[in-house]
Amino acid sequence: MRAQEQQAVEQTATVVADRIDTWLETTTTSVELWATTIDVSAGTFQQTGSLETFLDRTAFDSASVYSAEGALVSIAGSDLTSAERAAIVNNDYSSRTFMQRPLAGETYVSDVDQTLDGDYVIRIAVPILGPDGFPMGVFTGNLEIGPTTLFGNVTEVSRANEFVTVTADGQTLFSDHGTVRDPITANETVPRTDWTVSVARSTASIARQLRVATMMQAGGIIVALLSIAVVGLWVSRTTFAQIQELSDALKALESGEYRTDLDLGIIDEWQRMSDRFNAVSTMLKQRDSQLRVLNRVLRHNLRNDMNVVTSHAERALAEEDVSPAVESDLEKIRSTALRLINTSEHARTLYDDLLTKPKQALEPVEVVSIVESRLDVLTSQFSAATIETDLPETAWALDSATLPIVVEEIVRNALLHNDLPESDRRVAVSVSRQEVAPEEVETTGEVRIDVEDNGPGIPMVEEALLTNQLEETSIDHGSGLGVWLVNWLLAQIGGTVTVSTGVDRGTTVSIHVPAPDSPAAAGDDGDIPDGADDVEP
Repeated sequence: MRAQEQQAVEQTATVVADRIDTWLETTTTSVELWATTIDVSAGTFQQTGSLETFLDRTAFDSASVYSAEGALVSIAGSDLTSAERAAIVNNDYSSRTFMQRPLAGETYVSDVDQTLDGDYVIRIAVPILGPDGFPMGVFTGNLEIGPTTLFGNVTEVSRANEFVTVTADGQTLFSDHGTVRDPITANETVPRTDWTVSVARSTASIARQLRVATMMQAGGIIVALLSIAVVGLWVSRTTFAQIQELSDALKALESGEYRTDLDLGIIDEWQRMSDRFNAVSTMLKQRDSQLRVLNRVLRHNLRNDMNVVTSHAERALAEEDVSPAVESDLEKIRSTALRLINTSEHARTLYDDLLTKPKQALEPVEVVSIVESRLDVLTSQFSAATIETDLPETAWALDSATLPIVVEEIVRNALLHNDLPESDRRVAVSVSRQEVAPEEVETTGEVRIDVEDNGPGIPMVEEALLTNQLEETSIDHGSGLGVWLVNWLLAQIGGTVTVSTGVDRGTTVSIHVPAPDSPAAAGDDGDIPDGADDVEP
């Protein structure tokens, strides 16, 4: 038993170290990519704007640009005054390690430093490469490491009664426990930084759980929020005609008419609103045009071309004299083409079912029938896999014809991205009503749909995007349209997603959607309202 517990603790230490190293790798890659947008020769004002954009879109606290000679060119995010900033700009830092390593072509992650406030920070420095591929400057970012950034998901990895400590050069960077009596311990090193991850587990776990259970206390804090809306100035300077004109312009914009000549008057506030509206309308018009082109390419050109590729690959595979090596290459060509066709179908769904239709009102729908109809489709497509269900007789939720797409997308991904043979793939789907409502919708309860699989788990970036912990960017993004599709569809109906990933394998994705206040809201006869099951497979 002790050997098994020791093995489990060692496994946790390895997983935690790998997660920290992956986070550092992702963050370092983000800095390297941002460095490609920095122009050392640009003016200080332009560089400061680029640095502030970098800070807004990442978790970094400050950023700096240095010339190839070691002079500080610009800095953003620090607490320095204008005079203090001016005093250090152009200072020579060429002798510092964070300058020498990047100028030698390396990406540098510094040792951990402790601020006067007791916080721990690291510096990531990368070279700014010129057209010839040689460093022409250095871009650095300072990042505070703590429970809200690097170590935010460490405790989620550990099992019950396992406690994690991360140290570097004798400094404790993170710890979620005190002294553990009679512990089983394991250490692992983070490859990128040589930090030590220590995991301790008490052998008296059952007794500790009982003691903790008897000592738990609950408390509540009542917070009163008061808001004051000042509208007097706006009312005194606004006329009915201006309000009506703005309302008409917004309605036209909502229906797809992009007006760019709105003029609400000469008053500064209204003029700024006019300019902002015209700018937004112009931007939406451009994006609409881009989406139409993208839809045409994905829906027609790409799909037709990939069908040709698939056809030729299958024809070549049917030949009898194909060597094993060529056959393997042909299979890869065929599978890649099929994945691209599937991506084009996702794009078609986004455009036809979402982007070209106005937002629909939420109406009660019968969730169990939706789940059963979607699972019937997937069962026929994945006949060798096991799909288990735990469904009540009925369960009503509020939806705008998007829930069938979400259910099918989640279950399909669970089956499709499982690395086991199809006969060993398992998905369990359950539906239940909860008495905790999403904040976005004023209801007294919610319906939860749990989709559990035995796959390899969701990648960290995909999980963060799915649960809105990370914003989709050119640096941090999912591998396809599925994650973004689910996230956006649930946001439209006031729903949310939570993800629970096992240490070894398996993932549970929970879909939370608002439920009607009472069964009467679902229709007088208990029938499914019109449009609740209109989505074609």
